[in-house]
Amino acid sequence: MEECGQALTLLNNAIILYPDNDYFLSLKADVFIHYEEYGRAVECFEQILEMGISDEDTLNFIKREFRTCLSLRIDQLIEREKYADAWQCYRRMLEIESVNLKRPAMIGRFKKHVKEYSSQVKYRQYYVKISSDEAKLKLTEFLKENGFKSSFESGLLFLIDVVDKTYNSVSVDKVGDRDIISESKFYDKVNYYPRDQIVHRQLHDEDGNLVYEGYTLNYSPYGFGKAYFADGTLYREGIFDIKGIVQGKEYYPSGRLRFEGQWALTRGYGPNAPWNGNAYSENGEMIYSGKFEIKRGGVGWPMIQNPKGFPLEQKERPKIDYY
Repeated sequence: MEECGQALTLLNNAIILYPDNDYFLSLKADVFIHYEEYGRAVECFEQILEMGISDEDTLNFIKREFRTCLSLRIDQLIEREKYADAWQCYRRMLEIESVNLKRPAMIGRFKKHVKEYSSQVKYRQYYVKISSDEAKLKLTEFLKENGFKSSFESGLLFLIDVVDKTYNSVSVDKVGDRDIISESKFYDKVNYYPRDQIVHRQLHDEDGNLVYEGYTLNYSPYGFGKAYFADGTLYREGIFDIKGIVQGKEYYPSGRLRFEGQWALTRGYGPNAPWNGNAYSENGEMIYSGKFEIKRGGVGWPMIQNPKGFPLEQKERPKIDYY
């Protein structure tokens, strides 16, 4: 009933009465995860492990939930630029996973994680400064191959909108204090690098239906692409990441636009969720515009609180493994 505050009060009382019962502490951790208070949830899991759980299945379940919680906490700390605290959580997560690495290897993996997380901050528009005419030709070819349109491309500074798929030359004085990135950084932002691992291909479901065409990483959508319903109707188009689409558009089976904008990256279980953009009803009426209100249930599963009644995902979505 979403009365998490009252649930927390009851759980605290239960823990006082039954201090050796790991179940109440586990539920308490779930409440903190719902509030995105991952640090307090971590404390609950630590208390549970200190109790000593004899049942192996229960212990493995707790460890799995604890690892997910630590992962959420690490990303939250990185987002707040609290890298030292994130490092401590990362070391603890490796301990829970029984991963034995020497310190340089641990640091290397952690730095890679920080870099990957930081690079996943997505914007709808990018100001891209192009290094040469040759680089400009390469970039425009890449954009046109992925369905981008332009009405003006005479200069070496582009404004690229990855949702509407447009690009145009702009003058420096129109940029103001906005960030300007290089064309190589832009490729990174749209998941085009590392080039030798990114392959353009089609993916089919077990019935042979085309469910995706575009760039892939390890046979999963990654970069610019299009996903389809089983009957071939366009489902989503935009930039895909390891847990689903991150920018672009989604359609109803009728072909009408359902959402356009950005999706929030989900750190726990579940897919990415619409985060900022325009939502439409099945009859084409705009029902919401702006930032969505998203809560995390269970171990990080995203739930849309506002706009109310707008489902996280459609029932008849394509059968793509990571979806």
